[in-house]
Amino acid sequence: MPDSLREVFMEPVEGSHSGTPPDDGKLAWLLDELTAWTRGGIVTEDQARRIRARYDLSEVELDRHAGPGKLIAAVAIMGALLCGAGILTFIASNWDEMSDGLRLALIFSTVIGFQWGGYELAFRRANYPRIGQALLLVGALAYGAGIFLVAQIFHLDDHYPNGFLLWGIGALAVAIAVRSLPVFTVAASAFAIWTSCETADFGKAHWIGLGVIAAAVLPLAAVRRSPGHMSVAVLAVATWFAFAPAGWDNSEHQLFAGWLAAAGLLLAVGSLHISAGLPQFGIPWRAVATFGAMVVAYLLSFHDLVSEVAPREARAGVTPWHVLLIALAASASLAAVARARNILQRWEAFAALALAALAFFWITLAARDISSAVALLFNLAFFGGAVGLVALGTHERSAATAYQGLGWFGLGLFSRYVDLGFELMDKSLFFVFGGLLLIGVGWVLERQRRRIAATLREGRP
Repeated sequence: MPDSLREVFMEPVEGSHSGTPPDDGKLAWLLDELTAWTRGGIVTEDQARRIRARYDLSEVELDRHAGPGKLIAAVAIMGALLCGAGILTFIASNWDEMSDGLRLALIFSTVIGFQWGGYELAFRRANYPRIGQALLLVGALAYGAGIFLVAQIFHLDDHYPNGFLLWGIGALAVAIAVRSLPVFTVAASAFAIWTSCETADFGKAHWIGLGVIAAAVLPLAAVRRSPGHMSVAVLAVATWFAFAPAGWDNSEHQLFAGWLAAAGLLLAVGSLHISAGLPQFGIPWRAVATFGAMVVAYLLSFHDLVSEVAPREARAGVTPWHVLLIALAASASLAAVARARNILQRWEAFAALALAALAFFWITLAARDISSAVALLFNLAFFGGAVGLVALGTHERSAATAYQGLGWFGLGLFSRYVDLGFELMDKSLFFVFGGLLLIGVGWVLERQRRRIAATLREGRP
């Protein structure tokens, strides 16, 4: 196999699939190159055939000659959703006139019909896989709607979050039986809504929700070895961490500590996956963690907001749960530092540790009487994170990551101008200088963007 193929597809051991699954762009490149390699004698016809089978290039060839399959999938899903909405609307408009038996028959026939039709088209006959996936999605959604309709028929409204739990269990069973990312997304979303409702409406930290997500959703994503499945699973975990701090003894002033520590923990987990040679799992953890961390740092970079959300006195509202989460984040970060394979991974692990340190600072020292110092610290953290994303994207040759860092940097710079400059100068001068600043920022970002793009093209770290 040519060396260029090994570089592009990140297959360190022949016969293994441990690298990141190639995206459509890489597959299209491979399809074009195979012809040239065969003509030039680099690979034989038999080797080319085996490569085509290994990476399933039939879909790429079909897309090239008959139109993009993703567009077909999107159209099929939209059509199926519209069809499902029409059926549900018809049922709702005639609901009061139906007997309970007819209602149940309509609910069960709708769910079973969509699931059976989706399975037939996507897997058993496999002649219309994208339409079949769309029908499976609608079947999973109809199943959830059916749960609440049945509860309405029999007046079962004792504890409504249990409906989302049952929805997640049923959708997960289908996702285990068949490989369907849309159905898996419905299952993970139902579990995330279930545990979020338990926390938001009943004021308690719902640890069993995290246990279900960790024991059911994450393992299935790992078995599927799909970045899409793992991204959905990580978002479900992140949703729990987004709501859980609100249920920790109603300590609303310490919400940001929980979010910062959670971001540090997720980033450390992602770093550990990458160090273990599993980037397809690590990158989703990193993406969610960095976005959450940047949002929190951006919010806390405003002095006025800090003066409102910070505790009136240091350490007010701190619970053992905050300490436990910070300890977990710090421990995972130190483990990531120890297992880092290169300087970049080590810096990423240190960034996770820094988030844990910021959370510890918030629960021990942050208070309204030092809001200026707190805002300054988070300004430094925010701009440091933006610069770090640019460096990370440049090193990994990921334009999206680098441009994300540039975007955050530009947003922070303009926000500081508005935050500090609006009351310090004449309003007309404010807008004039603001316009010039935006033009200048745009020019600098575009220039830096071109440099990054050139670096990525040249393949330099």
